[in-house]
Amino acid sequence: MIRALEQRLQETEQRFQNMADASPVLLWMSGPDGLCTFFNQTWLDFTGRSLEEEWGVGWAEGVHFEDFQRCMDTYADAFNRRELFEMEYRLRRHDGVYRWVVDRGSPRYSPDGTFAGYIGSCADITERKELELELRQAVRARDEFLSIASHELRTPLTALKLRAQQMVGSVNRLLDPTLPSTQRLQQEAAISLAQVQRLTDMVDLLLDASRIAEGALRLERRDVEAGALVAAVGERLKESAASAGSVLRVERGAPADGLWDSFRIEQVVTNLIANAIKFGAGKPIDVAVGRAGSCARITVRDQGPGIAPQDQCRLFQRFARFGSRNYGGFGLGLWIARTIVEAHGGLISVESCPGAGARFIVELPACQP
Repeated sequence: MIRALEQRLQETEQRFQNMADASPVLLWMSGPDGLCTFFNQTWLDFTGRSLEEEWGVGWAEGVHFEDFQRCMDTYADAFNRRELFEMEYRLRRHDGVYRWVVDRGSPRYSPDGTFAGYIGSCADITERKELELELRQAVRARDEFLSIASHELRTPLTALKLRAQQMVGSVNRLLDPTLPSTQRLQQEAAISLAQVQRLTDMVDLLLDASRIAEGALRLERRDVEAGALVAAVGERLKESAASAGSVLRVERGAPADGLWDSFRIEQVVTNLIANAIKFGAGKPIDVAVGRAGSCARITVRDQGPGIAPQDQCRLFQRFARFGSRNYGGFGLGLWIARTIVEAHGGLISVESCPGAGARFIVELPACQP
């Protein structure tokens, strides 16, 4: 009987050995003391070392020196906690070339529940890491281009905007406003100025995006009262709302002061109200500001088409665009707004259902009343 059990156990171990050696991934096992006791043939072929050389902690000799400490700390921490772990590091191949691997380990137990060590697997992810590096470099090159282009475009646009403003002023001041030709000229001049302003706003948006990507967004904090700030933005945008057929209503609650960058918070509020005007044109827009516990809360509500649930999770991501392309834009405004709010230690969120409009909520840490 004992002989038969021993034979079956030996057959099982041999079957595991064969399966492990045939696996395309690198497999390893360790005992309850953390020392490795098994490596499959795929691992040995990869490293070009013998089982005796890899046993215990010998395998760690192949880990790149820059990854070694992090690798050992991750393994030791997971081992002590008896937890699953996953880590990426560079492992030396038999030809001396370091390859990136992802190593996943899982605790194993004997039939009676006794901790027996770990079993793990490694897969070569070098190609994926190289693609990630290329992608990061491409993104960096794009952000550098946006930064340079934005700076270069800003100067001629400033001059063009000044000329357009002068043209509007000259038409209003020098020509007879009762003449049809003057009225047409006034209209064309106003349209030109509006388009220059739109271009300026788009360049400023790209400039902000490049600053954030470079980590160069700085906050100039000072004492700001949320109600006064929001009311001023609302007053400035009332005419734009009226042009879109919307009534812009601002409700001020309890005063809420905070140490914020007023320009940046104005930028957030302006973006939210401008979006409400764009998507909720022809319907009322409600803005509320006040204190909510230890926070200042600003809400902007429109009665537009709303936002689908599957789109809300990525609404504040960079280059996120939804709905009709007729709305235009880069898909950067809400991402910049989120970045500014979070830089202040606050939160921005949205509540919306398709067909029922959208309600954007900004919460900023406020000073004690």
